[in-house]
Amino acid sequence: MNKPVDISVILPSFRRPEGLEIALKSLMAQKVLGYSMEIIVADNDPKASAKTLVAKLARASKVPIKYLHVPEPGVSNARNGALAAAAGRYLAFLDDDQEAGENWLATLMHICTTYKAGLAFVPTIARIPGRSSYHGYYENFFSRFGPKLDEGLIANFFGCGNSLLDTHLCILPNQHFSTEMNETGGEVDLLFSQLQSQGIAIAWSSKALAYEDIRPHRATPAYVKIRSFAFGQGPSQMAAEAKNPLGVVRWMLVGAVQYMLYQPVAIITKITGHASHIRFLAKAAQGAGKVLWFGGFTPKLYGAAVVENKEF
Repeated sequence: MNKPVDISVILPSFRRPEGLEIALKSLMAQKVLGYSMEIIVADNDPKASAKTLVAKLARASKVPIKYLHVPEPGVSNARNGALAAAAGRYLAFLDDDQEAGENWLATLMHICTTYKAGLAFVPTIARIPGRSSYHGYYENFFSRFGPKLDEGLIANFFGCGNSLLDTHLCILPNQHFSTEMNETGGEVDLLFSQLQSQGIAIAWSSKALAYEDIRPHRATPAYVKIRSFAFGQGPSQMAAEAKNPLGVVRWMLVGAVQYMLYQPVAIITKITGHASHIRFLAKAAQGAGKVLWFGGFTPKLYGAAVVENKEF
């Protein structure tokens, strides 16, 4: 009889062989005393490009590694497929552009069990290629520093990559991650907000780290602008989903004021070449997103939209 699995680590991947190898090797090195674990790689490339690499690493791994081919593009599809195959009570998530640091999983498990938390997080440190006048902004934009707290309970959740979920302390919806958001993103905020509404505790620790490697085309003003626009759409979209028209109007008004305040400054700082341009560009884009939250304005950055186009 196979030993029961306590922790399933979910690693979705889409055509990033170098990143996948770094991520997978960092997971293979994790140890959590008293708990058994498995790693599930969900290959989201229709051509199953990760299969050979995963098979090679699995042969050398002391941790069981399951390869799962989820051919329909979309990170929601990949994560949902992996969750359906997961045997563990605890679900840890790492992305294929991330690397788990020393004691990453042990720390997540410690705060999850100590504080009886449904969700647990540690910092993510972005690794940015090259240098530019915006380097400091990019580090903050792509990193997750969190509260100035060694460990304890926090009020808000973060992203899915570099997190832990206890399935016994929350009720997952039938469709864990919304497939309607495969191309636009936002599926994590939707799921985690649903879990938070159930009253779960959320834990944080700064005693371990994960690292995220930012591809060169993402450390650019163009990418920051489109990501900020999509981020700005969030409050208006959530108010619309909650059937709160007054909330939608309020967020649209906030966005209009935000755009009118920051867009002129963004233009001036671009003309003068000031390093603050990237910050004002992002704030103006967030404001525009709050106003243009509907219909075809939502950027398609993931899933089928990038199968043949890896610009984003």
